Amino acid sequence: MGNSASALPYKIGEEIHPSTRKKSYGFSIHSGEQKSDKNPVTVFKGEKSIMAKTALIKGGNSNDPSLTQIFPALHHFKKCKTLIHPHILKVYATLDTDYPDGNDPSSKGSLSIAEANPASLSTLQQTPTTGDLIIVTEPVVPLEDYLDMLENDPEMTDAQRADAVAWGIYTLILAVNFLHVNAKVAHGNLIPEAIFVTPAGDFKLSAFHILTPIGIADGATGPTQHFRHFERDVTTNDFRSPERIEGRFDAISTSPVHAVDAYSFGVLLPEIYRHYGTGTSAQLPQKLEKACLRLRTPSVTSRPRILPLSKCPIFTSPHIQAQKFMDEIATQPIEDKISFWKSLPDLFSQRVLSSRVAKHKILPLLQLTITNLTTMDLGLTQEISKRECLALLPTLFKMGKTYLTKEEFQPQLSAIIELLFKVNDRGVRGAMLGRIALFAELLDQPTLNRVVFEPMCSGFTDSSAPLRELTLKSAIILVAYLTQPNLEKLTRYLVRMQSDPEDSIRTNTVIFIGKVAPNLSAMARSKLILPAFMRAMKDGFIPCRLAGLKAVCACRLLFDEKRLASDVLPAISPSLVDGSSEVRDAAMRAVDELLVMLREFGEKMRVEEAKQPKILHTASNPSLAGSVNGSSSVNASGVAPAPSSATSSSYMSGISSWASSRLTTTSTKSDRPTASTVRSELPVSSTGSGAGMKPQPAVSSAPSVSKTLPAFSSLNLRDAGIGGASTGWSDDEFEQPSQQTSIGTKKSLIPAFATDMDDNFMSQFDRKTAIRPRTGGASKLQTSVKITAGARRREELSKARKVAEKKEKPGIMKLNLDEDPIDDGWDDF
Repeated sequence: MGNSASALPYKIGEEIHPSTRKKSYGFSIHSGEQKSDKNPVTVFKGEKSIMAKTALIKGGNSNDPSLTQIFPALHHFKKCKTLIHPHILKVYATLDTDYPDGNDPSSKGSLSIAEANPASLSTLQQTPTTGDLIIVTEPVVPLEDYLDMLENDPEMTDAQRADAVAWGIYTLILAVNFLHVNAKVAHGNLIPEAIFVTPAGDFKLSAFHILTPIGIADGATGPTQHFRHFERDVTTNDFRSPERIEGRFDAISTSPVHAVDAYSFGVLLPEIYRHYGTGTSAQLPQKLEKACLRLRTPSVTSRPRILPLSKCPIFTSPHIQAQKFMDEIATQPIEDKISFWKSLPDLFSQRVLSSRVAKHKILPLLQLTITNLTTMDLGLTQEISKRECLALLPTLFKMGKTYLTKEEFQPQLSAIIELLFKVNDRGVRGAMLGRIALFAELLDQPTLNRVVFEPMCSGFTDSSAPLRELTLKSAIILVAYLTQPNLEKLTRYLVRMQSDPEDSIRTNTVIFIGKVAPNLSAMARSKLILPAFMRAMKDGFIPCRLAGLKAVCACRLLFDEKRLASDVLPAISPSLVDGSSEVRDAAMRAVDELLVMLREFGEKMRVEEAKQPKILHTASNPSLAGSVNGSSSVNASGVAPAPSSATSSSYMSGISSWASSRLTTTSTKSDRPTASTVRSELPVSSTGSGAGMKPQPAVSSAPSVSKTLPAFSSLNLRDAGIGGASTGWSDDEFEQPSQQTSIGTKKSLIPAFATDMDDNFMSQFDRKTAIRPRTGGASKLQTSVKITAGARRREELSKARKVAEKKEKPGIMKLNLDEDPIDDGWDDF
């Protein structure tokens, strides 16, 4: 084939029939496809070098080297490009690799060398025979293959097979009549091998190896030299008329142009019906018997024309009538076309038309019609054009769903779907929205997002309320197929539609949001669904409020428990007192459902807390680690028991010990009794208000610390010049003011957090304590000294109290519990 074959915009596939098959004339048949859109084609390929050496008839006259396949093949290669008719095999491209630029001498207006003198040996020698002949046509199969397919198709009845063959013969009549009337030529080779069939069942005429004008090319002598030289070997004797067999070309030249082909056609029809795939039990229909006899009459001048045969009753069935209307649809009135499109579903339900016709003929015709209607200048501006388009759509998509697989639907109909969604007509848009479910089933995700969803979004903002609502209802089908950007785009439209003036649209929007919520991202859900439901629950339309409450229940699992308690329940609460009983009942049910969830969550929290209470307590207070690991008791379930009254009493004792230690002086050492010494000797009563508290023994003074306490902490009776063992003075009379001073000092030293407890354990320091009288001292005091010393003592203590209150405030903020650790567990607070 050479490198020039790669320049064709078609890809040659595998071989279907070899070049050695009967009446192939050196051409093999290959499958193929167009490189751009992958549309199927059929490729006829012949090697010229082999054709030049192969005789037309196996075992034929070997003495004539010119009777080979090469010249008839070149003749057919030239003529097939010039004949254009709906029922003549359509040629897409041709290529002679010996002339890749197309400068073949035979393509010019003058006669080629082979036509001028085909019997000359020099002609063969002058013809290039090193390349290939390539003919690319519409996809077809030989007639014999088609009849075999009809015979083996279990879905077809004999009546359908007979109609299919009758339609094919009808198309052959039109093709041959075109050659005779319009082209003024005779085919000369009407045999079964000259007929090919499209996937739609249309017969196509080909094999123009001896195509010839009659009485024109060489004057009154008859057909061309090429016809006279090759017709005997090209055409089988059974299909040759008597004058051709006898070689009376003068009679042919003076006869009508149809005479030669009429005889062959009369032989061809019985030959076709001899196959069992025709549905007539291999018998020629009775209505055609007389016609075939007339066509085969020996008299050249008595043979009838072929076109009147098309009026035979066999060609009046509903199948033939429908096929004829489709072939002539371009010239039919629009009203007739609308009626035909509407009648197609009935024709298929009655099995008048086969699935092969629907798939390969009607669907392409529908697509072509829609394309013309939507792309022409006036488009659908005319009311009659809109009606035709609306009549086409139901049939188009019904047939697409019935006769196309998922793999076939998208490449064949996606372009039409995209075109129809762009049509600015509400009727067409409504018809498309009603078939969103079909598109979602048969189109892949990228096509749905690009072809369907993006143009569909314009319906959300349409001025027509029914179209907005239909767009909303249709969009919910696409949610599972949308990409994340398109989902976010959809949510923006939904937020806008919650403010729609139509009550039903607002209600359906809430329902839509409830269904689309699981497909949204976590961020989109947090921003959209609860505000949308809250807005719906405040709507003035009762069904919209009900829809909002039901949507909350449906989406309750999308909220965490914390948000259910803090946001969702408060949002539902106003509906509990709604003016509508239906709304109140729905709100109560919603609250009950949410409370069930929260109770379950609370139980889970309680179980989790019960499993690891000690571990959490120890982690928050490291000072209790020793207690947990050592002396503290744990019950059999692994849970520590609640603290007893003894534990509380020990705790109170610790606090009292801490308070006493902070009041102990360490600044100087003296043999004189100090206030702290006196306090350490006093019994401390723990008669607090807390339950279970027991009296505690007097606490001992805490170890001395290096920090200097306020000056009044070290005051004693000797500093005031009163009392002492040497004088015999007693300090009973001064105990009350001293105790008051001590109490006032304590109030400024006790931490603030200790004064707010329920037990009010610090109240024990406000109680008056009895001081035992000293022994060995004087029992009476002098009145003058008592008054003078008491006044001086009170004055000094008052000053000391003021100084202490000012100095002790920073000390309160800097208390260091590490000096006297208290294992009370209060560090958690």
